[in-house]
Amino acid sequence: MTALPMRYDRNIRLFGEEGQRKLRDTAVALIGVGGLGSPVAQHLALLGVGGVTLVDDEELDESNRNRFIGARHDDPVPGSPKVMLAKRHIHEINPDVEVTALKIGLVTAEAFDAVKAADWVFGCFDDDGPRFILNELCAAYAKPYIDLASDVAKTGEYGGRVCVALNGDGCLHCLDQLDPEDVRSYLSSEGEQAAEAAIYGVPHIVLGECGPSVSPVNGVVASLAVTEFMLAATGMAKPRRLVNYVGHLLRLTTAKAPESDCYYCKGIRGSGVAADVERYLRMPHLQTRQAR
Repeated sequence: MTALPMRYDRNIRLFGEEGQRKLRDTAVALIGVGGLGSPVAQHLALLGVGGVTLVDDEELDESNRNRFIGARHDDPVPGSPKVMLAKRHIHEINPDVEVTALKIGLVTAEAFDAVKAADWVFGCFDDDGPRFILNELCAAYAKPYIDLASDVAKTGEYGGRVCVALNGDGCLHCLDQLDPEDVRSYLSSEGEQAAEAAIYGVPHIVLGECGPSVSPVNGVVASLAVTEFMLAATGMAKPRRLVNYVGHLLRLTTAKAPESDCYYCKGIRGSGVAADVERYLRMPHLQTRQAR
């Protein structure tokens, strides 16, 4: 058996050589490579996972520079795809990691294929619409899914949460981590959104509003997420279903038991093409919609 590089010595002291080899043999799909996804990519490189597929259709802009891990002060804006910056950063840390960078959105055949081919999936979005789709896709193809969210309110309250959907034992839906109005708005066509705006006002998704986002808080949430991944992927321990980080109170809480009859955990999990998650690929308005 080939000896493991000395760079992993301190990893091995925690979870053993077998755990390190499991990480080396693990392929991860990271969907959303921004303020949360970029520190996740960094941790995956340091842990020594075998492969990372990066999926994001955005380029770096000036407002990202306060939190994008791996971006340099002289990276051009426009002209710097986030997936390429993250790929460069991973290889600067650990050139042994096989990295595939896909400058595409979530609702594309290539992104769906990347999820299906992965051993683990991370989702790092601001909006619940793409979370909803990725949650269903991972359930249908029985892929362990870790979803991250950070929240920095103007009132001084800040924090985030990590949801681990594994083995049909809880997911974003049955742990009540999705806003149905946000999901419905995201899935609606432009015509449906316009009709609703005429009656009720401009939908949130059309406004494209973004809240505060800062590197230290994102870093805590990303570290919590990759820690849960590390526990599960190496066999150290069972990951927690839901970890809430209440930063301003220096508090971590975990979730209650999920619903026992969740449609995604119990109804379609592992059903593959029969679940027809690919129906989203047949909705042209979703293929061009930005998934923040």
